[in-house]
Amino acid sequence: MTRFLIASGPTQEPLDPVRFLSNYSTGTMGKYLTQAARRRKHRVTWVECPRDAQTALDLQRKLTRLLPKNDVLVMAAAVCDARPARVSPTKIKKGALSAIRLVKNPDILAGLAKKKRKDQLFIGFGLESEKILANGHKKLRSKGLELIVLQKVTRTQTPFGEKPIEAFILKKNGGVKRFHSISKKKLADFLVREAERVARAKKT
Repeated sequence: MTRFLIASGPTQEPLDPVRFLSNYSTGTMGKYLTQAARRRKHRVTWVECPRDAQTALDLQRKLTRLLPKNDVLVMAAAVCDARPARVSPTKIKKGALSAIRLVKNPDILAGLAKKKRKDQLFIGFGLESEKILANGHKKLRSKGLELIVLQKVTRTQTPFGEKPIEAFILKKNGGVKRFHSISKKKLADFLVREAERVARAKKT
């Protein structure tokens, strides 16, 4: 039995008491990953954003605390790249919305990679509009991943929700697998089985 730590869904960055910055992620992939891992009798800790961790900083703290107790981290959460520099305690008037200053959020995976044990494995996800494979290989290295799932996003092509997606799987050993169209349920099962294979290889 392997211990899976799965993070999914969109983070939310509060702007004032009634508004926040976020993205279109639905958390569907995390649901199927959790189901697939449990079907195969693994122990699963599922961090579902924004329910269990609202902001990027919340998620960073939670995953940092949970990582030592787990063998596999699957980072399917859609983390906001930036957050308001200041959260207003009162509703911001419309006229002031054009002056909102943003600051970058931390790269959670890159930070966790510094704490990663040799026997742990990381699986990440990436959305790209161009140079999919080149950008994916960069992320694979910079974030300490064994696998990365890449999905294309354009104005007319989005991977959000229940619909089948096109996906590229890049492996640390240089392998590339492409699915022209696959359901997220089947992709989740593939990733769990691939994680099992890599985990076994790390133990030998």
